[in-house]
Amino acid sequence: MPIGLLAKKEDAIDLSSLMKMLKDNIKDKNYGAIVAFIGVVRGKTLDGKKVEKLEYEVFEEIAKRSLENIANTIYMMGGIIDVAVCHKYGVFSPGEDVLYIIVAAERSEKAIDAIRATLEKVKHEIPIWKKEYTAEGAYWIGI
Repeated sequence: MPIGLLAKKEDAIDLSSLMKMLKDNIKDKNYGAIVAFIGVVRGKTLDGKKVEKLEYEVFEEIAKRSLENIANTIYMMGGIIDVAVCHKYGVFSPGEDVLYIIVAAERSEKAIDAIRATLEKVKHEIPIWKKEYTAEGAYWIGI
């Protein structure tokens, strides 16, 4: 059963807990690979400025539904056994995790393709915005 979650920074969801949820869902299924992706706050902007923090704001109701829809769409791809997607929101420091994608599949190639597809959907379909804070000021950037 696909998992699509939106979580506050302080919620007790991390890669380990999400992996446990997915593995509990697939314990009796025939899978050959589990691939995980972790999105992390970068320490520098695209033009090299030091990032002090990053703030994610979200339209909760629609973002939750979007994450569930993404998980369900990826689940329907051929060879996918299960998928879990979780995007966090709040204020994060460089190096902190903000996005988890885990895919179980019959074959590793299918899992890797599904990770890529999920990441693209997350970037373009979820109403979530980020504000980057540097020594030179704060500004909203595309996700």
